[in-house]
Formats: sequence, structure tokens, C-alpha cells
Amino acid sequence: MNISRVAALFVFVLSINVSVSAQDMTGVTLGNYAGINGLQLNPSSLHNSKSYLEVQLLGLDIFVQNNYLYMKKSEYRFGNFFKSGYQWPTHAEEYGTEQRIFYHYPNKRLKNAFVQTRINGPGAMLIWGHHAFALTTAERTVVSLNNVPYEMANFIYLGLNYRPQHNINYVDNGPIRGSGMSWAEIGVSYSNTFYARGFDVFSAGISVKRLLGLGGIYLNARQLDYIVPNDSAVVVKNMDAEMGLSLPMNYTENTANTSPLFKGGGFGVDLGVTYTRLARYHQEEYFNSLCAQPYEDYIYRIGVALIDIGGINFNHNASKLRIDNRSANWENVTNMKFGTIHQFLDTLSYKFYGDTTSAWAGDKFTLWLPAAFSAQFDYHIRDSWYINASLVYGFPIAKAAVMRPAELSITPRYETRWFEASMPVSLYNWQLTRVGLAVRIYCLTVGTDKLGGFFHLNDFTGLDVYFSLKLFFNKGNCRIKGPENCGGVEPKKSKH
Repeated sequence: MNISRVAALFVFVLSINVSVSAQDMTGVTLGNYAGINGLQLNPSSLHNSKSYLEVQLLGLDIFVQNNYLYMKKSEYRFGNFFKSGYQWPTHAEEYGTEQRIFYHYPNKRLKNAFVQTRINGPGAMLIWGHHAFALTTAERTVVSLNNVPYEMANFIYLGLNYRPQHNINYVDNGPIRGSGMSWAEIGVSYSNTFYARGFDVFSAGISVKRLLGLGGIYLNARQLDYIVPNDSAVVVKNMDAEMGLSLPMNYTENTANTSPLFKGGGFGVDLGVTYTRLARYHQEEYFNSLCAQPYEDYIYRIGVALIDIGGINFNHNASKLRIDNRSANWENVTNMKFGTIHQFLDTLSYKFYGDTTSAWAGDKFTLWLPAAFSAQFDYHIRDSWYINASLVYGFPIAKAAVMRPAELSITPRYETRWFEASMPVSLYNWQLTRVGLAVRIYCLTVGTDKLGGFFHLNDFTGLDVYFSLKLFFNKGNCRIKGPENCGGVEPKKSKH
């Protein structure tokens, strides 16, 4: 088995745990009915809600995007995913022996990929005057590949028999990152309006999440200096890298290992503040029931936050390896057969150190969350019309971290209690322009940040879809009882 393919397979394992979450679910995390979903971008956004009470029933988010593999638009139809036994068109590569579904971009850009799934479980949000509280549950799986050199991507996908790259000395200075993690989280959030005078309102919020790791894996290479002389050999002149894995597998038998179910634990924190410029002068109002709380209209809001700050310490079924500036000569690579993961790891150590133990660096490691800086600007144009600008900028906290792509979006929306529609236009990872659409009818929101994934207007490089189902109860209304109307009457609109 090709060693590059083995390493790539390790990073990909977790992405199939749940299947393949829009990155930030723009249609449900922005706006005055975002409520509990707004926590994903800013914990202080709870006070933005037109509802005083929300009950989250279920949410699902699926996101896949890459800049290396694609399916030709002439060969792609979204509906074919649902056809039983459908065979996707295949083609042969010039230097390969396999029939392939995907084509690859031949440019020399660094290659990146991001796969995310998010299942939002039961949760609730309550606003009580200057205080807001929330309880959330979720299961998340994230896989990221970053700064993969083009020639390495070609060798992984096409194999070592890609002759145009033979006998070339490649020196790749990283960090080249590949990470994957699956975990469950239980979060509690609190937000407080600590200043409200005149037209100015400031709120601050925090979310603390208990993280339960189902599995994790990472590879971080700071330098890789190598030559592929032919289709069966790799000469590594220098390698400076480390990797860790903690998977729900028995490494000596390649069977499932779910005892214990959680391979590690940790904590995550989100911190945020929001400034609101009100449309009318703020007046402190007293109320004798939660439903009587007034909603204050606004001209604009500005929010900033740090999200997903934290990590999981994997200490069950965990292995950490370190290759510290070593060389190796791999011959007959295509004939190497690894029956188990342990065999591969032992061989890796032997090739670089001459024994099966020297590369081992421990039986635990910490894998960090996809941390990001988040900023939001929301402007109330008039009546039910709004426009939002948001930025999510991912950054790695440590060398062992899942990395979130950057995304800049402009989202106009029409918003009422019964109906909401938004059309985000976003720049993904500073390279790809996308247009999306989200629609909310009563309690149900369905959306995508990439409409092109459902049509064959462009080559297929990824997919994005999400939905949210929740009950909400509007501020300023105590007349309608029960959740059947998803809330109370629409707050009075103001023009400014």
C-alpha cells in the first residue's frame, strides 16, 4: 500500500463517521430569530433575539469543500445521489491504471479541504431582562487539510506512477496540516446587557462547553525533502513531522473498539461582545412576566467574538509519533502490505530510526478545536429588510489543531415572525465566491451557502446544506399560549 495514501486515509477516517456541517449555517445563525443558533458565531448575540424563549428540537449541518478534486458539470446531477445503484461516470488518467470519478486541478496552488458535520441536539434559550441563558447539545465532526503541496496531492491521488513528477527533488516547508476530530459537546451560555443608556446598548456573553472526544487524528509536517525516482520508491532526504491518533479501532486487529466510547475529554470556550445602536431612546421597563419583555428596535449592531477556544486531551487508545529531521529510503513501496495500523506505525519508526520504538512519543495528545475570530455587522434598512456582513477567520492554536477556513459574507434578508428569506454571498477561504439561499417558514429553516452544489452550472467541488427546527415565543406578547404558533405576535415595526 502506498505510504502517502495510508497517511491520507488516516486523516479521512473521521470524515465518514457521521457522513459528510455548512461551515457557519448563515441562514440560521444571523438575524433576530437566530436565537440559540446565534451562539455558534457569538455568545453575546442571545440578546439580539425577538424571542424571550426558544426550544431547539433538532439541527443538521453538512459541509464539504476542496480545491483539488472536482466532478465535471456535464457529469454531475445532485439527484443522482438518491438513485439506488447509480454508477457515476468514470475516466482514465494518463499515467494511472484506475478508473476515477473525480478529475483534479493541475495548477500549483496549495491544496485545502474542509469537511464538517454538525448535529444540534435538544437545547433551550431564555432571556430574563438583562440576563440571557442557554443550554446546548451537539455532535460535531471536522476534517481539515491545509497547505498540501500540489505534487504531494498528485502522488496521493494518482499514485507514485505519476511520471511527470519523477526524479524531482521536492522541498516542502510547512506547516502541512491534516487533522480530523469527532466529539460530543454540552454547553451552557450566559449573556448580560451590562450597559444600556440613551441609544447605546452593550452586551457580553460566554459559552463553556464540555467536550467528549469520540476520536481524533492529526499530522503536522514542518519540512519534507524527498524524491520519487520511479513508481515503487521514495527517497526521503529529510522529514520533520509528528502525528497522533486516537481512533475507535483496535490497531492490531483493525476491528471496532468502542470501549470506552469517549477516547478523551476537554473544554471549549466562546467569548463575545455586541454593541447595538437603538432606533429609539432606551427606557428601562419593568415587567411582571417573561413574555411581557419589550423588544427594542435598532439601527445597527456590531459584534465580535472568539469561538471554539479549547481542545480535547485524547488519552485512550492514543499514540503519538515524532520524526525528528530523519531520512529514509523506501524501496518497493507499492509491494508493501500493511495488515494493521500497528504494522504501519512500527514500519514508519523502523524506516526512519532502525527500530520500532524510537518514533513513539507518548500515549496521549491534545487536539485543539477549529478556533476562529468572528465579527458581525447587522443593519436594519427599514421595516422587515436587513443586511448583514460577517467574517469568520480561523487560526490554529497549536500544531495539533483542526483548522477552520476563512469566510467573508454579505447577507441581505427579509424577516418576519412567520417567514424569513436570506441570500448570502460569501468569499470562501479568500478564493471561492459562493451564493446561497435560506428560507424559514414558522419554526423550520432550510438553507445552503452554496446553491451551485445542487445544480450543474459549475464543476462540482463541494456541497453545503443545513436545517433547523425549533419553537420560539416572541417578546411583548402574553396572549397566545402554547408552542403551536412558534411564537407570539410580531413586534411593532419602526422606521428610521
